[in-house]
Amino acid sequence: MSSSDSQAGATTTFDRAINFIWAPDRDGHRNDRAPGESFATAWGVTQMTWDDAVAAGIVSGSLADATRAQCKAIYRANYWDPLHCDSLNPGVAFVLFNDATLSGVDAAAKLLQRVVGATEDGVIGPQTLRLANAMPPSSVIDGLTTADEKFLASLRNAPMFIRGWDRREIACQTAALALNA
Repeated sequence: MSSSDSQAGATTTFDRAINFIWAPDRDGHRNDRAPGESFATAWGVTQMTWDDAVAAGIVSGSLADATRAQCKAIYRANYWDPLHCDSLNPGVAFVLFNDATLSGVDAAAKLLQRVVGATEDGVIGPQTLRLANAMPPSSVIDGLTTADEKFLASLRNAPMFIRGWDRREIACQTAALALNA
């Protein structure tokens, strides 16, 4: 089964993942500037990401007027699709997407590659997909969670945000494992 459910009207893994990151205690706010941030955001999308999406023709207008649907289109085009999440186990895709929204697509791809033993080049390709899909999903989910927690703890702003990031990682891991239950 791919991570995007094929039944018409079914909630896809992408929908579940976007709803997870947009929960009120995460990035679920119209203007979700965190303490210490000096840049505008909407639904977790930064001004720089918005500007890149406008240039790529994904959205139009200004970040100040961004809708949830526009931001969802950005998350799909810039995070979900480059990671080939539709080709991964749903729980693995769920965690990988969350990692990418926190750390960037390149970092998330390299974490997955490290966990599954693929060449760490930051690009999800056939080798990474084959290895990831050959492993038990729970092993990949647990490995990604552990690797991401270590990565996040190494960041310079970790002292300010680590407790929240760790809560998010645990909640993500729990939700991802439940997708496979």
